[in-house]
Amino acid sequence: MELTIAYVCVCVVIAFYGRDCRIGFWGVLLSSVLLTPVVVFYGLLGLKPAKAKPQKETTPTKRWWKLK
Repeated sequence: MELTIAYVCVCVVIAFYGRDCRIGFWGVLLSSVLLTPVVVFYGLLGLKPAKAKPQKETTPTKRWWKLK
């Protein structure tokens, strides 16, 4: 019983770590329960995209209050 609780807690921690991933918290939680949390953790380390800076818009937007 204690091992099951520990396994689920580790799965939740791994899912919390992968909440910014493409599949999100619930996808990581489900995959870590079906696979092992260790495999999913190494997958998240290898596949987690770097945070990219948003590109600036090159064309100015025309707004009615700034037309003067």
